[in-house]
Amino acid sequence: NRIKMPTSVLPWKTKWKPSAEDKKNWNRFLSTNSEEMSKTMQFSFNDLKLRGFAGHSAAIRTFAVNEPAKVFASGSRDRTVKIWSLNSVHQGIEHWETDTYSESILTYNGHRRGAINDVHFLTTSGLNDIVASCDGHIHLWDPETGVTLHQFTGGKSPIVSAKPIFQSRHLVGGTAEGHITFFDAHNYTVLHTWKSNSMMNGTMIRVIATNPSETLVAVGFSTGAISLIESRTGTLVASWKGGDTEISTMKFYMDDILLSCAPADHLVCCWNVNRLALVKTIPISHDVISLDTFKDEVLTINNTNSVSFIPINDDFQAYSSKFKPSIIKSQVSSFGIIPTDQLLLFGCVEGEIFLYA
Repeated sequence: NRIKMPTSVLPWKTKWKPSAEDKKNWNRFLSTNSEEMSKTMQFSFNDLKLRGFAGHSAAIRTFAVNEPAKVFASGSRDRTVKIWSLNSVHQGIEHWETDTYSESILTYNGHRRGAINDVHFLTTSGLNDIVASCDGHIHLWDPETGVTLHQFTGGKSPIVSAKPIFQSRHLVGGTAEGHITFFDAHNYTVLHTWKSNSMMNGTMIRVIATNPSETLVAVGFSTGAISLIESRTGTLVASWKGGDTEISTMKFYMDDILLSCAPADHLVCCWNVNRLALVKTIPISHDVISLDTFKDEVLTINNTNSVSFIPINDDFQAYSSKFKPSIIKSQVSSFGIIPTDQLLLFGCVEGEIFLYA
């Protein structure tokens, strides 16, 4: 049975119709040489909505993409995680009259605490995929059946940010009160817990990030402080002031370059973690909602529904695109990258998800 979405959530569901320009762009996207796309260091964004995904009833907080399996997961403020197929994305314009929106393959309803703040596909060779999602506790579950396999807690303090580490065999989670805990995702055991810094009163972890070689864990705090911890030993490498307001997003661009953003500061900061030096600041005109990287670019979405593509090395021109309010009518709350096809997923505060090329 198809679930009828309330019109308050998707009032424009039957109103969108592809224009001649959309079809032209769509044909251009399909004819794009994937080899050429893989060589370019710039994201190829055509501002073309391919399709929508309807089913969540509250803001989308996070995405995870599993390109080999051709699926993605979305975590929402409605306390659910949904898995969606990417197999049918090429039907976005051809079948717009009968199939404008795509329904989810599976919904995980095991969360009880609150909004989903992280979701990840954990893939290890020889083992089936599992999904890790976090609402203060980390749930491990089967993406084909939705059955809960295990649940980790952070003790008295909720886990506010969790990331895969050590080839996805483990997870590292940061608790609100400032501890970093490592979990074995396949043997369901808690490994060890470290203090992330000397912790002043009222300082809470907001986000963590791991570098590509998985040797460092960066921790962003509510005070704007950043700490750097060795992942194998727990040694505190350094702590510094990364912003005047809370650090909400962080991402390693390379092993030694960390990007951080305190949205109210209207800056993205690039730190060399070997030299512990600020090597570049990127001015942002509005509050950043979400941040990620693609090759040599920083991608941001801000609170005016404008997506920006900013070169880290100044090798090419930055550019921005503001979404048509006739298509995306509510605030974008998160985004995810599908790197091979150079597609973007945008999640909104009313639960809608849009796929763009």
